[in-house]
Amino acid sequence: MRFYFAPMEGITGYPFRNAFQQCFPGIDRFYTPFLSANDTFSFTTREIRDTDPELNKVPELVPQIITNNAEMFVWAIEEMVRLGYREVNLNLGCPSGTVVAKGKGSGMLRSTERLDEFLENTFEFLERRGISYDPCGKADVDKPHVNISVKTRIGIHDATEAEYLIPVYNRYPLNDVIIHSRVQKEFYRGEIHYDVFREFIESCKHHLVYNGDIFTKADFEKVTGLFPEIDTFMLGRGLLINPSLLREINGGAGATLDELKHFHEVLIENYRPEMGSDRNLLYKVKEYWSWLSRSFSGSEKYMKEIHKAKTLPEYKSAVRNLMANCKLEIQ
Repeated sequence: MRFYFAPMEGITGYPFRNAFQQCFPGIDRFYTPFLSANDTFSFTTREIRDTDPELNKVPELVPQIITNNAEMFVWAIEEMVRLGYREVNLNLGCPSGTVVAKGKGSGMLRSTERLDEFLENTFEFLERRGISYDPCGKADVDKPHVNISVKTRIGIHDATEAEYLIPVYNRYPLNDVIIHSRVQKEFYRGEIHYDVFREFIESCKHHLVYNGDIFTKADFEKVTGLFPEIDTFMLGRGLLINPSLLREINGGAGATLDELKHFHEVLIENYRPEMGSDRNLLYKVKEYWSWLSRSFSGSEKYMKEIHKAKTLPEYKSAVRNLMANCKLEIQ
């Protein structure tokens, strides 16, 4: 089986990815938080650094792009190919209201006709630009080549919308179709629509990747029991809460307190050159603690200290207090 680390905006940039790979190896592929392809035809400094191959020390990295314009998407693909990437992922899953209002992310699912037109134009533009693509690895070796994958929700309002999405995806030479089987309006609430994921298995011709609500080994075993055909899984929030989740899935032990302390120190050191100041560094590590704290019982009181910390020594002291006084619930 293969395991992917889901992109998490604001958290899983290259300093985090490198720290995770160093301390909890095993993930086969990481994805960048989405890069915005817009009418400036330029990436931000942060996006450029996040995709710099020299800065990324992980086994495999796939840039994720968010846009609703095929020309801009192909420009972004060309930039990634120039850097040496051989796969680019299209974000059709972000449920954020501000993103959806712009018709991007899962907002692209609002109209299957427009999505169909977007994908058709994308592959036409790639051919015009001389970029080869083939999800079976048979791309023309004499041309620049790239695989296109999508990370998608199953609709906007209702799970039945999936029946109109599947034929659209089937029309194009996509690599992976990564499915979070909720609609945009559900965000991360409520039950996963397992029946709709089964519809994808039965009707979608592409290689499918399961994503959504795997927080424990038991969750993983439930999903593999429901879908024994699936050989690739994308984990996200579960890994942020419990960095040793994949190890546990593979039969190993949960993270120890010493391992989490080491991971935390590596994370701080990785952020130092990127953030430029302790203030920015603190913003980043505090954001991650909103996830990791869920592995410690009774952490709410100590999280207040972490959030109040204004200097790095204050922050480290607050973290030590949390780790010393809260029970680690990772098994």
